[in-house]
Amino acid sequence: MAIVKTSPTKHLLVDLDGTLLGNNALPLSVEFVKESMLSLNRFGGWRKSASVLLAIQKEFSTKGLRKNDIRIVELFAKKMELSLEESRSVLRESLFVIFPKLEKYFFPIQGAKEFLDWAKDHYELILATNPVWPPEIVEMRVKWAGIEPKLFSYMTHIREMHACKPSAEYYNGILETKKLKAEECLLIGNDMKMDLPAQRVGIRVFIVGDYKKLTVLEGSRKDAAAWRGSYGHLKELLLGQG
Repeated sequence: MAIVKTSPTKHLLVDLDGTLLGNNALPLSVEFVKESMLSLNRFGGWRKSASVLLAIQKEFSTKGLRKNDIRIVELFAKKMELSLEESRSVLRESLFVIFPKLEKYFFPIQGAKEFLDWAKDHYELILATNPVWPPEIVEMRVKWAGIEPKLFSYMTHIREMHACKPSAEYYNGILETKKLKAEECLLIGNDMKMDLPAQRVGIRVFIVGDYKKLTVLEGSRKDAAAWRGSYGHLKELLLGQG
């Protein structure tokens, strides 16, 4: 396939889950829910714990003026009848107990580290992961991918952002926070539903995976094109931009 010429890319926005870090989804989900329920059970039983987990998941699908962290702490405090200080403490303690147990379910995506080792000398790297975890957890998971967090000039996390993927407001938040021009950015992700909405704010998108050829995605916008291919294809595309 011929290389499509685009405006020069200066900033690579890189997704984490499925892009840099793979996982065994079913056992991971079962373990996370089980450990979360055990941790929260003391605040009102299994039913109440399940209810608050579902409420948190629903809250992440919305956007607001307040940061994700504040919204979740307030929701948790209300549901569990705790003070805001107690709510923050319980959530933090639970996460830092649960997450280290989950490492066995994750693995590095083949070709990701090699690509970033090349890209770091040519582009600013920004970790555009769904901002549902605190920065300490995000950095822990980046290391599980075999990548040094310091490779990224900025990481999105729960304490910084006001919206989550696939909301276009999430991507616009990165542009505003970092003062970036959308036409100088390329988002690298693996999930069309979660990552393609970046096009709405003018960011080009590359869906990476085990694909045999580089493809321009159907419906790709002229001002924010989208492609699908392997890490090898991605490097070829970037080199073709000159």
